[in-house]
Formats: sequence, structure tokens, C-alpha cells
Amino acid sequence: MKKIFKAAEGVSNIELFYDLIFVYCISVLTSLMHHVHDGFFDLGTFVTFIFSYLVVLQVWFYTTFLMNRYGDRSAADNVCLFINMFLLYFLASSIRAEWGAAFGFNSAWALILANLLVHWTIKRLRYTNLDEDDKHIMNATIAVLAIQLVICVIAALLDGVPSVVASWIALAFGTGVFTQMRSYKRKTSRFNHLAERCALLTIIAFGETIVAIATYMQITDLFYPIFVFALVVGLFLIYIYEHDNMLDHHRETDGMAYLTLTGWIILIVGNLTVALEYMPMEEVAFLPKSIMLTICLIAYLLTSFLVGFFNKPEFHYSGAFIAGRVGACVFIAAIAFLTDFNPYINLVCDTAAVCFALWHEWLLYHGRSKAVAFGRSLGFTDEEMMEAGFTFTTREGRRNIRNALRTAREAEKDREGQE
Repeated sequence: MKKIFKAAEGVSNIELFYDLIFVYCISVLTSLMHHVHDGFFDLGTFVTFIFSYLVVLQVWFYTTFLMNRYGDRSAADNVCLFINMFLLYFLASSIRAEWGAAFGFNSAWALILANLLVHWTIKRLRYTNLDEDDKHIMNATIAVLAIQLVICVIAALLDGVPSVVASWIALAFGTGVFTQMRSYKRKTSRFNHLAERCALLTIIAFGETIVAIATYMQITDLFYPIFVFALVVGLFLIYIYEHDNMLDHHRETDGMAYLTLTGWIILIVGNLTVALEYMPMEEVAFLPKSIMLTICLIAYLLTSFLVGFFNKPEFHYSGAFIAGRVGACVFIAAIAFLTDFNPYINLVCDTAAVCFALWHEWLLYHGRSKAVAFGRSLGFTDEEMMEAGFTFTTREGRRNIRNALRTAREAEKDREGQE
């Protein structure tokens, strides 16, 4: 039946319920890395881990993008989401360390793409008030899904190396075209909805990390439990504090860059979880797992830093903040190599670096908030305060802000008087 499209407000409970399937998917993916050979995982296992993670994230991307742009909490939305959940069980349970027989994985993947194709097609045919940009976006997405579906079916019918190659082609084609399609930029996303969905998936990823560090919790030795827990909490707070306090939830953007950054964060947290699981395992060689943990920490701090480009104008990063975040990354790397990856020194210093990054973020928020509140108390607009800057938090700094703002206001009055 034809109807007029009206986007739903906020994130529905069905969407939140749908995201819970990724708890299982991430758990299966993490367990894949438990296959250790000669002191560490082999390259084939790691490639399978990365590939499977990207496929799962791509399914989430497609679904989230659809619900963000055209979700209206209809029966069709709910049914398609539940079917997607059901098929993701089979996709995740088909993940194997050895990629010799990938028929089950590729078949489940193809069925998920078929379900998404039907979902998008229903949206395209059902609504009568779509403008030309909406129609172009939907037609393009339907074409991408159809082509990727055909490639996945071919991959499922093949075996061995040809199947692997076809699977990678399907992933690369879908991801590359989906994220770079210019037609998506013609419409802005509901960024508040997108940010909430991204935050939930990040929380789910950290949930697996919390489960993974349970192996550290031994009453006989509190050193590792305390510092590992503090490290994970600090990493999580770096992301969620910015999301809750500084992110511009009403930003006008197509959302693709933010989705991509979230995908990288989820992938990094997944690798971080594996590295933390490896640390107490004696059968895993110490040096490679320590290097893996160091790389993951640095990658996380840098990627979460990039999320700041979506902050409110008053919380854009200063040079001092950028230097502090880069300094924390350099410190983590330097300590690791200078101490020969000593586990005790590394853990203490890594936790200290993460806490420093969190403190610096807190300082940025409260310093800028205080400056904004001070400027507003003087009767100045946000635009005028942006011109003057938000970086001063000392008494002298506030006096400088007051003088700069008053000068701007007087100059504006002079211009109005001349006109």
C-alpha cells in the first residue's frame, strides 16, 4: 500500500534490540583468535578475523543507514530487522579459522543482502512523497546491494581460493561504493539518531572487552586487575564523555565519515580485546602480544581523537589538546620500547597515558564551558565568542575574553551606526 513517508523520531526499541545480535557476533569473532600456533595467531586466522569483522560491520552499516534515512517504525521495518537478526546467527556461527569451506558463511551473507535488498525496495516503491534525491539514493543503494548479492552467490558456489577472492571482491565493492557514493551527500542524516546507534555499538564492543578481562580478576594479585580495569574504563570514558558532552548531535552531515570512524573504533576495540586476552596466556609469546596491545592503544587514541571533528564549535580542538593526545601516543610507544615491554611498567604507564588523555578531554570541556558561560553572562552571542576564542580559563584569560568580546561588540555597533 502506498503511503507518505515520515521519519521516526529517535532510536526505536526494536533497533536497540536488533543491535544485541552483535553481542553474539563480536563474541564469536573474538573467540576465533583463541587459535594460537607457535606462540601467536597465524596470518590466515588474523585475515579471517579482520574479514569477518568487516562483513559484520558492513551489515550493520547498511541497516543503520537505512533506518537513519528512511526508518519509520513500520511493520516492514520490524520484520526485516528480525529476519536480519536471525540470519546473522548463521553468519556468525559459520565463521571458522580455516577458510577452506566458506559455503555457509557466504550463503548467510547472501541471504542478509537479499533481505536488505527487499527492505530497500519496499521503501522505494511504497512512499509517494520521495523527492528526486531520495529516489536517486534508493536506486543507487538497490543497485549496489544487487551487484554485491550476485558476487556473494558466486563466492558461495565456488570453493578454495576462488571463493576467498570472490568474497573479498564482494566486501570491497560494497564498502567502497557505499561509502564513496556522491548521491548520499545530497541529503543530511539524522545525526542524533546516528550518534546514538554508533554509541550503542561501541558500548557492545566494550562489553566484550569487559568480559575478556575477567581472567585478570584474581584476589591473590590485585595489581593486574586494578590497572587493567582502570585502563579499559579510561578508554571507554574517552569515547563516551566526548559523545555525551561535546559531540554536536544536530550536525548537518551525510554521516558517512562518522560511520566510518565508528567502524574503525569497533575494529580497534575488537583487536584490543584480543590483545588483553592474550596478556595472561602463557602459551602466547610475550613480545608480539605486547606490541599488539601497544598498537591498539595508540590506534584507539588517534581514532577517537578524529571523532572530535564532529564536536560542537566551542569544543573544537586546540593546539594544546592535539599536542597532548599525540604526546600520550608517543609516550605509550616510547615506554614500550625503552623498557623492553616490561609488563608491570607498561601497564602502569599505559593506564597513566589513557587517564591523562581523559583528563585533558575533561579539561577541554570544562574550560570551554566556563568560557562560554562567562561570555553569555556578559550578553555576547555564541558567534561573537567563537571569534574571540574559548581557550582561556584563568582570571587573566577571562579578562582577555571580556575585552575581546567587548571590542567586537563595540565594533559591531560602530558599523551599525555608520550604516
